[in-house]
Amino acid sequence: MNAASLANLAPYKPGQSGNPGGKPQLVRNRITAHFLHALSDDFEEHGKATIVSAREKDPVGYLKVVAALLPKQVEAIEPMGDLADHELVAMIGLLRAKLSEMTPEQLEGLKAQVAGQSDGA
Repeated sequence: MNAASLANLAPYKPGQSGNPGGKPQLVRNRITAHFLHALSDDFEEHGKATIVSAREKDPVGYLKVVAALLPKQVEAIEPMGDLADHELVAMIGLLRAKLSEMTPEQLEGLKAQVAGQSDGA
């Protein structure tokens, strides 16, 4: 490029895009959703045995697939990290009062729900 060809070039103004049309909206999400539905259908048809077979025949490929499905970045959060000790104590008291008002059936349902969450369900 010479100086004459560069003379007409100007940087984009703040907030202005070099590609105003942008990426077609939701294309990647739609493709991902279609793929995951197809994968789910295939799993329903062929089941767990296919996963076992893949792991036994190609363990490296199996691990690549598992790694690809895992989140790329995991952020640890502490939802109650900003609360002062007295606020936590008050919250515990409130929870104890609510638990004491629950019926045995409600308590069992709550226990099942908490167990399901801790199992990753």
